[in-house]
Amino acid sequence: MKRTRKIMLATACLSAAASLLLSACLGRPSPVIIATPPTLFTATDTLAAPAPTVAATVAPATATTAAPTDTVAPTATLSNTAVPASPTVTLVPATATAAATATPDPNEAVGDVVYQDKLDGTGGWFWTFTDTVAAFGVTGGELKGVMKTANSGWRFTISPDTVKLGSQQVQLTTHTVSCGQNDEYGLMLRLKATDATNSAFDGYLFKLRCGGAASFQVISGTTTSTIVDWTPSPAIKTGAPADNTLLVWAAGSEFRCYVNGQYLFTAQDSKLASGFYGIYLYDRTAGGETVNYDTLVAKAVNK
Repeated sequence: MKRTRKIMLATACLSAAASLLLSACLGRPSPVIIATPPTLFTATDTLAAPAPTVAATVAPATATTAAPTDTVAPTATLSNTAVPASPTVTLVPATATAAATATPDPNEAVGDVVYQDKLDGTGGWFWTFTDTVAAFGVTGGELKGVMKTANSGWRFTISPDTVKLGSQQVQLTTHTVSCGQNDEYGLMLRLKATDATNSAFDGYLFKLRCGGAASFQVISGTTTSTIVDWTPSPAIKTGAPADNTLLVWAAGSEFRCYVNGQYLFTAQDSKLASGFYGIYLYDRTAGGETVNYDTLVAKAVNK
């Protein structure tokens, strides 16, 4: 039955009449990169406020002691009064800000392994598939995906439909062989078939761009909606060859995304509670994008 489902998926994507499925394979245009720098807090803004207070304190002191000519002492008093102005530069907010942006723990409440596949063909799956758009097969103990056509994408399921995982930590190792700056690849999770042939599905997609950015989307049949737009990060190894390990920590509607052990962002969505897995490729250059996938491991998150 598993071999039959894969063949039906391949047949559905090849059929010219199945336009709905074809659009699922092609995906949507790349989202626009939005890079809006945050407004930064500066300590100098806080320091400027106490100055008028000191000036206002000086004037009454001078007027009260104007008669004696030797009343220089108030000057010293003013100096002492100015000292408390320094503590106004409160460093506590800066410390609090640093604590608020602490990296979320990718191992929080993580338990035992609940599903894994080496993606080397030994798991009983029929990995060999090819058509005019893409080709998949096992090479050197890894699942290899090759895009043959430019400006086209492909989604490929890599676990049984009986796997229904929700709160979990899932990790996938990738190796780019050929990858243009705008080419994409990634990990799909919480997939749910939307038709009897299992050739279309809903799910979540954590993907990388070979130029060094990451995004998180929700898949709804033939369309995708962006939850977190393209986010550049030095943690992503660019170009090819390059090895990147994708990790998603998911609990309920919260998704924390990491690359090579470094936190990137958190996404929020509650549409899908559980499901199976898949991989993703999208060639946005001249065709020939090639990515190897190795060892998917999912662990339970007890939260």
